[in-house]
Amino acid sequence: MKLVWKRLWPELKPYKNRLLVVLLIGALTSALKAVVPELTRQLEGAWTGGHLDRAYQIPAAIAVIWILASVGRFFHLYWMKYISDLISVNLRRQLMNKYLGLNLSFFQSFITGSGGLISRMLNDISIIQNGTHKVADLMREPFMAVFAFAYLIYIDWKLTVFVLLALPVITSILRKLAMSLRKYGHINQEAMEDLTKTLKESLDGTRIVQSFNLESEMRRRFEREADKYLASRKKIIAREEAGGPVSESLAALTLAVILVYIGMQIFAGHLTVGDFIGFSFAIGLLQDAIKKLQDGYIKIQQTSVALDRMYSILEDRRVVPQAPIPLPFPKDWQTIEFRNVSFAFDQEPVLRKINLTVKRGEVIALVGPSGGGKSTMVNLLARFFDPTEGEILIDGTCLKDFDLKELRAHVALVSQDVFLFSDTVERNIHAGDFSKDPSLVPDAARSANAHKFIEKAPEGYQTRVGDMGSNFSGGEKQRLSIARALFKDAPILILDEATSALDSESEQEVQKGLDHLLQGRTAFVVAHRLSTIAKASRILVLKKGEIVEQGPHQDLLDRQGEYFRFHQLQAGL
Repeated sequence: MKLVWKRLWPELKPYKNRLLVVLLIGALTSALKAVVPELTRQLEGAWTGGHLDRAYQIPAAIAVIWILASVGRFFHLYWMKYISDLISVNLRRQLMNKYLGLNLSFFQSFITGSGGLISRMLNDISIIQNGTHKVADLMREPFMAVFAFAYLIYIDWKLTVFVLLALPVITSILRKLAMSLRKYGHINQEAMEDLTKTLKESLDGTRIVQSFNLESEMRRRFEREADKYLASRKKIIAREEAGGPVSESLAALTLAVILVYIGMQIFAGHLTVGDFIGFSFAIGLLQDAIKKLQDGYIKIQQTSVALDRMYSILEDRRVVPQAPIPLPFPKDWQTIEFRNVSFAFDQEPVLRKINLTVKRGEVIALVGPSGGGKSTMVNLLARFFDPTEGEILIDGTCLKDFDLKELRAHVALVSQDVFLFSDTVERNIHAGDFSKDPSLVPDAARSANAHKFIEKAPEGYQTRVGDMGSNFSGGEKQRLSIARALFKDAPILILDEATSALDSESEQEVQKGLDHLLQGRTAFVVAHRLSTIAKASRILVLKKGEIVEQGPHQDLLDRQGEYFRFHQLQAGL
């Protein structure tokens, strides 16, 4: 419980004033209910003593007290559940901010992918939300238990001590159930994560699934993971509900002994029937309080598992750090330098001691076999992650010393895997720089060779692109991404396999847009098709993380080295 509260209290702390109100209302509600056993005891005395007025007054008082307690309970639960919702939304905000700040290496290594991250955002935080609801019971029912216990001592302290003998047994059972719940709760949440991952893959990969007749495979995988989820849920439900019969059975045995004892005390003249009624009522309130505390304790254990899983992400350090006192990005910079830059992913070297100086306005092409480090180089330039050794500098200032947002404002990216938001064409292009006037969007589209097909769309620039741009062809989507980069008008440009997935006709249309985009910019072009980079200022050939050749197109051909071999392979010679 200490670890749970250590995790949960920082989330509860901002609402401590409201929680104090919840606590006070809970205490008042419990106090009101605790009066009822004594009133029922007095009612029996009024009946047997012939006090007609009290026989009317006491039932009325019981009704008023119970109504007031019910109203108090409403506000008590209302505010606690609302605070739970505030906490869950706040946690989702924290998780969303963390997702946006994590570097690419985190996403590349997260086993269950984006589906698993979605599951933690939705399912795990829902478990935390439900567990936080139970904080209301944990705040209210201890008062009820104390009040009921105090009244039981008032009636007969010897009998109360006997009742207490059952509590260590119940506590021991609950502790064992809680340990088991933590274990199966973790398994259950992992199973839900796998389910979400499979669902997302099925939806995102609909075309591939259907074209390769993988529907049955995806069904089998989903059913297998659903069965795993149900198996863990079965164990969790069994443990959640096991506490009830155990505590109720002990309570029944205890009550049987109590009834015998009270009967003997009544026969002996030490207790009255009214004492028995009041004692029984208080026992009922105490039992109800213990049952709710037990349920709250069990739910909090599941909350603990969800909090652990959530904080494993929130505390992950794979973020791109911001400079404490960032330097302004130079307006008239002249060089970009890679100085002894190395990068390793999970201790596997990807780049090795890269040294490169690029002058402003140069177009640098990166070629080489897959896994050579081409995309890693440009990802480091945009600070999607940082070098493990060495540094990248602009006019002698390390990228780490610039404000991250300002650095990326000076870098535009066009990649092979075009991402379009499920919004209008205009908003997707305007996303290049929302600070600019959206009336400039058509100009960017014209330069990207996209204006004509946009105008032919059902609603022109207000046409929705669909999920992942599904309403447009591959070439059209690529031209929209080029228009977005043109609208951003950043001086540094990254083209990462921008035309590799297109057919020849689409490539020609896209290339016209790229020609406009390259004008006056410093560009890093990653490409497998050598025909697209023949005009580059310099071509770098990367192999196993090292630059093995560099120079203009014709010079590299004349050397008849690695670049020449690539060229011959693509030419079919």
